[in-house]
Amino acid sequence: MNRRVMITGGGSIGPLGSGVDALVEGVVAGRTALERCGRICAARVRETAGSGPFHPNVWRRLDRCSRLAATAALEALERAGLRAGAGGAVGLVTGTMTAGVASLTAFLTTLFEEGPASVSPLLFPVTVPNAPASQCSLLLGLRGPSLTVSQMEASGLAAVATAAGLVRDGVCDVVLAGGADERVPEFEAAWDRLHLLFRGDPDDFPGPFGRGRRGFVPGEGASFVVLESREAAARRGAVAWAEILGESMTHAPGPVHRWPAEPGIAAAIGSAMAQARLGPEEIGCVVAGANGSRVLDAVETRAILRALGPAARRIPVTSVKGGTGESGSASSCALLVAACSVRQGFIPPVAGVVQPDAELGLNIVVGNARREPLPSVLVNALGTGGSCATVVLGRPGV
Repeated sequence: MNRRVMITGGGSIGPLGSGVDALVEGVVAGRTALERCGRICAARVRETAGSGPFHPNVWRRLDRCSRLAATAALEALERAGLRAGAGGAVGLVTGTMTAGVASLTAFLTTLFEEGPASVSPLLFPVTVPNAPASQCSLLLGLRGPSLTVSQMEASGLAAVATAAGLVRDGVCDVVLAGGADERVPEFEAAWDRLHLLFRGDPDDFPGPFGRGRRGFVPGEGASFVVLESREAAARRGAVAWAEILGESMTHAPGPVHRWPAEPGIAAAIGSAMAQARLGPEEIGCVVAGANGSRVLDAVETRAILRALGPAARRIPVTSVKGGTGESGSASSCALLVAACSVRQGFIPPVAGVVQPDAELGLNIVVGNARREPLPSVLVNALGTGGSCATVVLGRPGV
């Protein structure tokens, strides 16, 4: 079975605000959401996720990452015209890098400092990475498969690619997919010791692909999309935002605690394009995984040039991480932005970039958003340790 996969809804909460409209407004304007946190910068979720339709007592027991996930997932269902708790075998695939870490830290701190009798039993269920997926399935009444993917910074897009396969192969008619992460001080301290983070004032962040870039900025948030088979969407009269034409995941091991190797990145891009049956000249835009790291941005650039050939220097390239920061969920945010770009006809600029690195040789979008119809968008995600994911989107019905 090889069914066509449509995106029929999306939801988001992140540093640029709550809801898809706030996200699109922020990325189109090229706005950053960075702030100083000690000697580093970070992009944090400023808005508190309210309980909404969920019972306050249930909401109170959730960890913060699960709340972010539930907020974005509910919006995605509602925008797709699906009602939470309506039943049916709706699946869920959640990507995360940090879910459960904050709760586990609190659990173990109390355990070792005060003893087992002082540990709250309510904390234990949210100490695991699959807590957001499990809580969302319970809260939203989802009855299909509930999966968690953890591939570092590529987690969110890997979740979408996995979900697309479930729909394409006929395992599910509808799958909710995306990523959720919260900032973890221990992670940020480790990245800082490895000299991976940007140190300085938020206004001085060079941004992804920027000249003088010297590290990424950690972020947090949650973004989800609803994937449906073309037949399922047609049966209920759903309007498709975009179609997933191809998806691919590879492993490209590089140095320990460093970014994937170039050949594996290019392989993921090439495999997704082959499934989509598109040539390089048919790609309208690339939403890259670049985050402001001097090494990552250069390695991804070489992979893009390798996979797309001469056309790569013409294709507009952007990244959302100048505004949202880096996290496991940032790549699902990039996918959601790409779906909105296909639907509305825009290419957002790379937030924060004033002077793109000319040595990279790419057509980096800076300044103002470009308004033009997009036949297809290629979304790329890279995770430390070697994880690579690529998804190709196109206009539905083309």
